[in-house]
Amino acid sequence: MTFFVFNASCRGGNKKLLTSVASSLRNHEHRRIRVHHHRHCHPASLAAGRWNQNLRTFANAATAKSVAQLASNEELSAIVDQFPPGIDYAFGYGSGVLRQQPSSPSPSQPNSLNTNPGMVDIILAIDNPYDWHKCNLQSNSYHYSLMARIGGLDFVTWLQVNFGAKLYFHPFVNIDIDLNGSKSAEDSQSNGIKQTKIANTEPPKQSIQRQIKYGVVSTDDLIQDLLQWDYLYLAGRMHKPIVSIDLPHKSGCSAGTAEEQAGLAQTNNDRTDEIEDAQRSNLLSAVSASLLIHSIDNNQRSPSSLQSFPTSQLYNNIASLSYAGDFRMQTGAEDPDKVRKLVETPGMLDLWEKMYSDTLGNLQNSGLLSVVDSNKGDSVFVNHTNNHGSGGKHLETSFTDMAIRKQLVQNLPPRLRKHSDLIVGTGDSMDSIRQGSLVLRQELANIVSPAAKSQSIKGFFTAGVSKSWKYALAKFAKGRLRK
Repeated sequence: MTFFVFNASCRGGNKKLLTSVASSLRNHEHRRIRVHHHRHCHPASLAAGRWNQNLRTFANAATAKSVAQLASNEELSAIVDQFPPGIDYAFGYGSGVLRQQPSSPSPSQPNSLNTNPGMVDIILAIDNPYDWHKCNLQSNSYHYSLMARIGGLDFVTWLQVNFGAKLYFHPFVNIDIDLNGSKSAEDSQSNGIKQTKIANTEPPKQSIQRQIKYGVVSTDDLIQDLLQWDYLYLAGRMHKPIVSIDLPHKSGCSAGTAEEQAGLAQTNNDRTDEIEDAQRSNLLSAVSASLLIHSIDNNQRSPSSLQSFPTSQLYNNIASLSYAGDFRMQTGAEDPDKVRKLVETPGMLDLWEKMYSDTLGNLQNSGLLSVVDSNKGDSVFVNHTNNHGSGGKHLETSFTDMAIRKQLVQNLPPRLRKHSDLIVGTGDSMDSIRQGSLVLRQELANIVSPAAKSQSIKGFFTAGVSKSWKYALAKFAKGRLRK
């Protein structure tokens, strides 16, 4: 696939070229996703490989101890080491892992940023829900509600895969972790890069207790949500910065032989590649949806003019996608400043930039937008090695260009593409574009609202009434009580 660079405001005959070239971008990504079991080199393998490497990088962007990260990578790995094998992928998220505080602390408390990680949120993508819950019920039965323990393995598995967003959450779980013992005797594997421990070096053991909330999802269901936005639950969570977690290599309900561990490690790597392929499509969809719902400047009247806005505004739009129609936002059961904190907390903007650098770079190469450094006054390719945040970076695109809007819609999941005519609009008038934006917002709400409600109701069965009530009160304390 060949990329052509030309101005995003192209007109006339260039529109056909724009649509053709940009369309090939989306088609190429879907082909890579669908043929993950028999990969071949594509003409754009260098660009795709670079994008895939960036996916591995952004999830662990806080490895260099970003100011935004609260829970260390070692701590998160030690937590996951407590669980049975069969985990294909795991990541940490939320205010216990990445700081979510106002960007401007009170003048009277200049160092008031909270350093207490609080409850650590983790998602575990597992290969086989039945087998995994069987092992987990044996080793961690106290994590399950009384109803779940009475219902047994069949009930637990049935509840996970048939209700809500197909997640099984365990909140308020207290565990003791050993930060030195989980990988002291063997090499560790970090995102495909072997990191060998220094022989005969055993630092003093450090044990701590952490309160966690962990969600269990089938790997296939996770990939499905990333590609299709069936629930926009985990897909929405993965629109935002996360911290990927190194996985221990185990077989069965015990550690297993060296050969079994090696085989499991290869399987984990293969499934991780599938998830990362799906995540690449998820990020492209997120940027495209956010551009389509971006508010049009009332002063913009000329169809040929470009609109410019900071990349931080794009990230705010992306962060809000999965809250569209969420009853928790409407009822005060969620922090009303959550979206702003996800972007503006010190250190978070750097993670957003790393996460979306290749997505924006590919959209720029396809001619759908330009990334401009206002400090230099020229177009720049977004580089994931830039650690200085958004700074003067702005995006430029022409929302009134129907060819651009059509391609952005083609980058959306199928359930949204079926509304393409309404979202694109009938022309370059501001009213038509705004109406298309409203249609897309409503369709997003139609996805999020039922999933959020059903998943919350499901919590009374998976976590139990007492923990669910405790969790709801904690959410209200962050939401309505802060207003």
